Amino acid sequence: MTLYEQLGGEPALRAILEDFYDRVFSDVMIGYLFRGQEKARLVRLELEHTSKVLGGPHVYTGRTMQKAHAAHRILLGHFRRRNKLLEDVLEAHAVPAPVREAWLAHARALEAAVVGPVRRGAHCDQDEDRRQRA
Repeated sequence: MTLYEQLGGEPALRAILEDFYDRVFSDVMIGYLFRGQEKARLVRLELEHTSKVLGGPHVYTGRTMQKAHAAHRILLGHFRRRNKLLEDVLEAHAVPAPVREAWLAHARALEAAVVGPVRRGAHCDQDEDRRQRA
């Protein structure tokens, strides 16, 4: 059984992603980055991408992660906040541990493509900045 099947297939994946993007769009830290974006389109693309990652039948039709995010000033703190929201949603939906772990590991692995090498050292988290300088 694939991770996609363990999750519950497309209906479960869609419900999780709709909840996730509702949280992302309304989040005080990163919601502004999504102004002007079409939520349904992002859910569709994320469904394709995540389905592929979890062994599902969908084919990803979007741009590469690097190209899709290049025009946006996404800092490491933004990226980590997005992943924290994802983690919270997966927990809220009681996603099985093997699926959750694989999904989150893949999300973390996208850091360089989404944030880019120039902004990887830029943080929104002032405490983390202080720790790195110490």
